Amino acid sequence: MAHAIPHPERPQLDYNRIAGNAGAIAVNAVLLMLLLVPLSAPHLIEKPEEIITNVFELERPKKKEPDPIVERKIEKVTKPQPSITPKPVLVETPPQPVVDPIETDSIYVPESPPQPETFASNTIGRGEVLMGATLQVINNPPPSYPGEAVRNGLTGTVMLEILVGVDGKPLEVSVVKSSGHRVLDQAAKRVVLSRWTFQPALENGQPVQARGRVPIEFTLDR
Repeated sequence: MAHAIPHPERPQLDYNRIAGNAGAIAVNAVLLMLLLVPLSAPHLIEKPEEIITNVFELERPKKKEPDPIVERKIEKVTKPQPSITPKPVLVETPPQPVVDPIETDSIYVPESPPQPETFASNTIGRGEVLMGATLQVINNPPPSYPGEAVRNGLTGTVMLEILVGVDGKPLEVSVVKSSGHRVLDQAAKRVVLSRWTFQPALENGQPVQARGRVPIEFTLDR
């Protein structure tokens, strides 16, 4: 005989209840999370370090005012002009034959008889010249014989007219009669004007200028 075993009925799922429980769990979870948030240490945001920049205002250097320009008066100093002494011109000449120096005796100075003291005393005044006077030579070195005249064998006598000052020195020398050779005439004039001295002519006891003539002879010994 067959026996039937009764099976219990499966309960049916209550979806409304499940949904309600799930919702309650979710709410509780959210609340739990909210409760846990304060428990975690708050995250501190570090502030960046403040960089303090010290700004120092430097004093600008003051412009140095230029020193006042002092105008200096420049005095012009006139330099004394040096006295220029003309240098003698040296003329080189080839060696010349040795010529014996002309002795003083070869220079002929004529002597005239002494004239009376009243000579032209009424015609000569102060500052005038005694004409035709006899010149008394004190120092009369002979002239140098020019080399050109020696080479060419030139000789002759030159007559000079000389104006002598009150100090006995020649003031003017001129050729009255030439020797016939200019080189001899110039040599005679140079020596008289630069080296001869005379006794000053006297008029009424006072020295006066005098003009007279003197011959100079050039000769070569053969």
